[in-house]
Order: sequence, then C-alpha cells, then structure tokens
Amino acid sequence: MTDTPPIVDLTIYLAKSDACDGLDILKDPKSPNRISLDIKGIRECVLYVKPIRVKQPAWVKFFTPFVPEEEFGENVSTGAVLIGKVAERILILTFGQGRHLVDFARVEVNFGLRTALNLIDPASLRGMDTSSLERPSTNTRQQTAVDLELGNFGLDIERDLLRAVTGSPIDDRYGKRISGKDALKLHIKHDLDGLGDLLESVLADYERESYKRKGFDWIDRMGEVKDESTRHDLNRELLERIPREGPKIWLAIPDIIDSEDVVGFKYSESEKARRYDDLRISDLPETVKPPLDIPRLQRRKIACMNADGSVVSEWPIYRCICAEIDYRDNIYILNNGTWYKVDRNFAGRINESFAKIPRYGKPLPDFEDKTETDYNLRVAESNPDSFVLLDRKNIKVGSAPSPVEPCDLFRDGNEFIHVKRYGGSSILSHLFNQGFVSGRLFRRDSDFRKQLNGKLPERFRMDNPSRTPAGGKYHVIFAIIKETDEADLSIPFFSRISLGHVIGELESMGFKAFLARVPSRKRERQTDTFPKKSVRIPPGSRL
Repeated sequence: MTDTPPIVDLTIYLAKSDACDGLDILKDPKSPNRISLDIKGIRECVLYVKPIRVKQPAWVKFFTPFVPEEEFGENVSTGAVLIGKVAERILILTFGQGRHLVDFARVEVNFGLRTALNLIDPASLRGMDTSSLERPSTNTRQQTAVDLELGNFGLDIERDLLRAVTGSPIDDRYGKRISGKDALKLHIKHDLDGLGDLLESVLADYERESYKRKGFDWIDRMGEVKDESTRHDLNRELLERIPREGPKIWLAIPDIIDSEDVVGFKYSESEKARRYDDLRISDLPETVKPPLDIPRLQRRKIACMNADGSVVSEWPIYRCICAEIDYRDNIYILNNGTWYKVDRNFAGRINESFAKIPRYGKPLPDFEDKTETDYNLRVAESNPDSFVLLDRKNIKVGSAPSPVEPCDLFRDGNEFIHVKRYGGSSILSHLFNQGFVSGRLFRRDSDFRKQLNGKLPERFRMDNPSRTPAGGKYHVIFAIIKETDEADLSIPFFSRISLGHVIGELESMGFKAFLARVPSRKRERQTDTFPKKSVRIPPGSRL
C-alpha cells in the first residue's frame, strides 16, 4: 500500500539562463551546509541548509524585568534551498528562511507570474497585485472569496502593471490554488521522488504562451526592468545622452506639491547656490560637478524653494529625470527613478494617439509669474471680457466625495481651462483627472451646473442649468506651463497614456478636448538671495 503524499508548500524560482550551477545562485556559497541528493529527473541536485539559529524574540524585552526571560523559551530559525538542473535550466526551491540564502539578481523575473497565467483558469481568479504607472509608489492587492474573471478586478491594462496573480489551475496536478510572481507557489500533495517530473512540467508550462490566448497578452506591453545588468547598461546610456539633451530626456518634479508656495529650485544646499525658475536637463553638467555618475545623481537633491528660502520639498536628482531611450531594439522609459521596458508597437500606438490630440488654437499669455495662482489671476484681470477666474472656487455636491474645482480659467462661456506647471507623470495625471472629474460632474449633475452658474457673470450663464448641456458645445483645455524651445509639447510616456484615456472619456461625454502649452518666459539664472540658513518645511504644510 502506497503512503499518501504529504501536502507541501513549494516556492519555485527559475535561475537566469547564464547560471552555471547552484553556487552561482547563493549569496555566500561557503555558508550553508551542502547535501547532495539523488532525485529522478533532477541533475546536480543539492540541498543547501541554513545553519540553525536559536534566539529569543525581540518583544521579550518588553516584559523584562517583570517576567524572567527563560519563561518565554526561544525561537528556532532555519531554512533550506534545493537547487538542481531540469532540461538544461536551473530551478530553485526555497523552504523556511532559505530565501535569504538566494541571490535574487540571478533569478528570472516574473517566472512565477507567466507560469501561473499559463496554468490558471481565466474565470477562476482569486487575487492580484498591481502597481500604478502614474503613481509608482501605489501598490494594490485585491483578494476575493469566490472565483472571478479578470474584468471584475477593475484593472486598467494600459495604466497598471500586473505584479502577481492567484487562482485555480486548469490542471489538477498543481493542486487547487496557485500563485505567481517571481516565484511560482504551489500548495500540493507531492513527494520528493516525483519532484523531477513536477519541475519538468512547470518548466514546460513556463515556456508556453497560452496566457496570450486567455486575454493576458497585454502583460508584455510594459514591465519594470528588474535585471541589474540591464539597469546598469541603461544608466550608462543615460549618462552618455544627458550632455546631448534632446527632446527625450528632461527633468520634472515627481510629486504633487502646492505650486503657490514654489518660486524656484536649487541643485545644491549651498547658501550661494543659484536659484532656477524651472528645471532643465542642460543645467546638470554645470550644477553637478563631474564626473556625472548615477550614485551622485541619487545622492544629490533638487530642492523646491518658497519665497522665504525654505525648502518645501526635495528629491534625488535621479528621481526627477525622465527619459525615453531606444536601446538594443527596445524602448525603455525612466520614470520616478524606475526603468520600464515598453513594447515597441504599443509605444508607437500611444505616441501616434498623442500626436493626434488637437492643440488649442487660441493664444494664452506667457507665464512670467511666481505661481500658477498669480498667473491665473493676471490672465483673468487682463481680459475680463473673455476670462473668468475659477481657480480655488470649489463646488461641493452630493455626488462627489470632496469639493471640486470647475477649472482654473473659464473662457468665452464654453471653455474650461485647467492650468498646471509641467511635472512628472503623477503631477500631469492629477491635472488630467481634475479635468475629467469636473467635466463628468458638469455633464451629469445639475446641482454642480447651478452652483457654477452662480460663479459666472450673467453673459456666460446657462439659460437652464437643469438641462443636460448639448454635446459639442463645451471644451476642456489642459494648459501646461513649460519653459522649452521645442515647437510642440512633450510629456512623459505614462502621462500620454493617461491623457489619451481622459480625452476619450471626455469626448464620449460630448466635450471637445485640447492640449495647450503655456510658454514660460526664458528664465534668468540668479544668485540666491535667500536667508543664510534654509528651513525645511514638511511636504504638504502651508505657510
């Protein structure tokens, strides 16, 4: 009578194709104990066991001297890594604390995700991890108690990255539930004798492309570059291209800030450092002492200053660099300090759509002010027959969770103009979302229209705000302030995706949407006249 195999949790990684043996995979090949195993179907199979560590939990000190330490006993920490070759590839299984023995720079990225998508029934998803391309620090985990299809998770396949997935496999050999990220995780009845056959099947399933036929083909459009050697090559290429500038490398602040407080930027904390009205990539070679290298760009900060010389916010220079690089037949995007690989056809489609977005035909005054607030006020006061100032004149309605600004400037009775200084993807996406939310409320909420009517002069008021506006009558304009010599406006790749999405939504509601560039008067470099010691203000604070 054959014993029933035990239920085990298996965490499986795939080594990169250039790995030679198990010693290539370990952080410290000399540290763990080595045990050779003879398992059918696995060559050069070795179990590396982490030495046992016995220690008391850190929280024990909370109770001393009231309770003797020996009352709590001790924790035993151990782990192991099983490494072997299957069909000319090296597979890695970690147990317990064994993951700490592995050098993950030698591991294939997204092996588990791709394998899981090939195996999972697309109608039996239980969870997924995603991250936003517009807000790189935003990660989301969704879990359900029942099997669902992809469409029920609210994923935006053009603006979200799929990081991990959990679901039920079509093939019951893999158990009832599998998860995949960099590792494939199985909860399965299995014994050691049959492990070789299982790993051979896993490797074959990884190499298939059935995920494309299941509706997951979009995962190949974009992905974070996790390979250390590729990132190194891209950073080297970036440093070579910075002195040449060009329209595909620029600087932009990565976070949303209150622009009313901002009067300039500094590349140094020195009291005599020059202040700049705007950020330009051409300033780097003269503000950062050579040699220009990545560690220096990651250490040195760009400081955002207010009129008193206080630091409102600051970021590493590297995080402020935006770049689009065509390298080795692939397109790579640097956004918010992270490199992404983008499918060439997808990038071409996004760029083509961006080029077709109508540009605003009416002139807007140049930006020669300290803040957006000053600019909006000056424009409205300089031409009151055409412009109405609605900046910060928010409207509160029951259909929105918080007060909504209709726009910054309302022009000629039918144009909602939203104004924002140029910045990174998160800043511009915030601008586009403001226009979308305002437009949706104007279209769907009569209370919003009635309150807006009360803020407009009589000549611009709607005759009947209770009636839904006619399609095509009203326009939404996204006006971006940017100091540049380029003929047209360039914005980050992920912002182009966001803008295309928003404009499509606005047009479906009957608006005409336009993009405009507000030229910033060519700034003059100046020596700082700030107080001798700059004072730091926490981000979000108001003076």
